Amino acid sequence: MYAARSYGGKVVLITGASRGVGRETALHYARAGASVAIVARTGDALNETKDMIVAAVPGADVLVLTADVRDIESARNAVGDVLRHFGKLDILIANAGAITSFTPGEC
Repeated sequence: MYAARSYGGKVVLITGASRGVGRETALHYARAGASVAIVARTGDALNETKDMIVAAVPGADVLVLTADVRDIESARNAVGDVLRHFGKLDILIANAGAITSFTPGEC
């Protein structure tokens, strides 16, 4: 998959890409030849993700977008930025999540 660059020419948008599964997913797609748009709320962590991807995949096309996808306008703007930058969007990985604490019995 990586040697064949089987995702060459594809554009992938990954939310929650500043760490964990999202970061690894972005790296995976970049290694497979895709252009990646990485989204999270924390710009510094996203820049670390971009640096990691570019170090592993020299010449990788990585677009960094700071957005809170819990807000519909923020999510809409992120997709619009991807379309303006790359001209298309092939794959969306909706990986972002939020943790909310609750007391049992409140649900």
